[in-house]
Amino acid sequence: MKKMRNKIWLAAAFFSCLLQFGCSSPNVEYGDARAVETVTSAWGSTDLQGTAERMAQSLLDSRYIAQAVAPPKVRLREVRNQTDEHIDAKAITDKIRIRLLQSGRVRFLADNANLDQVFAERDLTEAMTRRGENKLLADTDYIITGTVRSIRKVTKNVADLYYLITLELADPQSAEIVWADEQEIRKVSNNPKIGW
Repeated sequence: MKKMRNKIWLAAAFFSCLLQFGCSSPNVEYGDARAVETVTSAWGSTDLQGTAERMAQSLLDSRYIAQAVAPPKVRLREVRNQTDEHIDAKAITDKIRIRLLQSGRVRFLADNANLDQVFAERDLTEAMTRRGENKLLADTDYIITGTVRSIRKVTKNVADLYYLITLELADPQSAEIVWADEQEIRKVSNNPKIGW
């Protein structure tokens, strides 16, 4: 009987703790998605938004977009993450694509992930042109590629993180790079233990 009371008491204590700590909901509030985010010095939403906005505007201002008679057809290829941290490079390209599409000055063609960058695009165009019924699928005016790189310097008291994001606009027929731009971001943290 004593064992039974101990088991009941333990079960009651366990469920009491569970109710008190496990079931309590955290205090969650909505924040401004566009506000500057500085929780850590790692890549964050402010970096993503600023990079995408600046690069998209630079592309729209380039003569290949701004002076085009008709909105060019573009494929947005991979932006490679060459940093040592997880950066969702697809989020960068998605935001750029959305901004460019919303401008009405660029048309995008669906990507085929199995194609390599510029040369594969040219090969696809040549192959599809031979098959006249599929020409429109491969009739790309430009492709966009890019890279995200970083340099990290850490001392006992300071951490310095530098990002370099580059994009290029290339003609898939000639493989000529007709536009390129870069975004630089530097973050300094006085407490390198946090976020590293």
